[in-house]
Amino acid sequence: MHRIAVIGRGLIGSAAARHLAENMDGIACIGPDEPENHQAHTGVFASHYDEGRMTRCGDPTPEWSITAGQAIRRYRDLERRSGIRFYSPVGYLGLGHPGSTHNARCAANGVANGARIERLDAPALRARYPYLSVSAAADGLIESGGAGHISPRRMVEAQTVLAERAGAACIRQAARAVRAASKGVEIKLWDGSSVTAEKALITAGSFTQACGLSPVDLGLIVFGRTVVLVRIEGEIKEVLRDMPTMIVARTGAYILPPIRYSDGHSYLKIGIGHESDPRFTTLGGLQTWFRGNGAKTDRVAFTARSKTLFPVLNQCPAWHTNTCAITQTPTGLPVIDFVDGDRIAVAVGGCGKGAKGADEWGRIAAGVVSGQPWSSEVSREKLSFRT
Repeated sequence: MHRIAVIGRGLIGSAAARHLAENMDGIACIGPDEPENHQAHTGVFASHYDEGRMTRCGDPTPEWSITAGQAIRRYRDLERRSGIRFYSPVGYLGLGHPGSTHNARCAANGVANGARIERLDAPALRARYPYLSVSAAADGLIESGGAGHISPRRMVEAQTVLAERAGAACIRQAARAVRAASKGVEIKLWDGSSVTAEKALITAGSFTQACGLSPVDLGLIVFGRTVVLVRIEGEIKEVLRDMPTMIVARTGAYILPPIRYSDGHSYLKIGIGHESDPRFTTLGGLQTWFRGNGAKTDRVAFTARSKTLFPVLNQCPAWHTNTCAITQTPTGLPVIDFVDGDRIAVAVGGCGKGAKGADEWGRIAAGVVSGQPWSSEVSREKLSFRT
């Protein structure tokens, strides 16, 4: 019997498994590798199957800023010890507009957590980023000193390598059911076998609810998100060579600079959350979504927005879409708490921005499930499923 089984090997789960394994023995991390053929896959998926996620301290919510700052300070150590590069500190640019307090809140929280912040007006924005088309009233926030992007795929790989090196057992299967047993917790796997542990930490993201893994209703809402990727080649790659990660406050669009993907090409990525995003409650619905290409209407709208903000993209002929899922909680923060006595805990709810602070959320979750004293500036009550 394992002491603690972490169910879900995504960004938070792999981090939790590493933190646990480096401090105690008897740790198991349960979760499948990325499927080789997404279209033919009949199991579970994960949203970290990608090369670009934004990371920054400047966030309008203090808790997300605090955890991002803690995690960012550990990135280089994780890279060094695992031998896997996943972090690119290319900076961050927030584009605000009159009447929006987004940049002001991001600046205040960013500075409080160690970020270097600079504010720019429209003329300064145009001078520094001549490839952007911004209005005369544009308000810019630049964060340097750690902001940029991470490869979620490689970060999970790095966490898994270090967890295994520290003695964790990595069980590369998905969990089908979790239940409290007479002497601990029993986890049923998709091949019909079982794993037993004294305690379990469920970190299965958008599949937590769809697979019925939590013994209580966490109030999660799972949205399907469509992202558009445009291939960047030749002279345009040089034009965008200094591009930071970006958020456009008016639309909520998040934009990643050209990043090299496994097919050898570099892509600029844009995504926008919208109230029309589909919601999923069933395993079959999520599987179909991840096997598909997202919403065609989003592709048309996001492409138009991209070409307006980056006129140079009108020269790019190769565009395509991809899918991911957002797990939203009632509080807008992850739920990290015991949900069945002191045996089953959860750490779920990235709320569309969990990647940047995933290592810290994983550390907090590891402390909760192992019974350690609370050691975060984030209030424990704010992460409770009872809140």
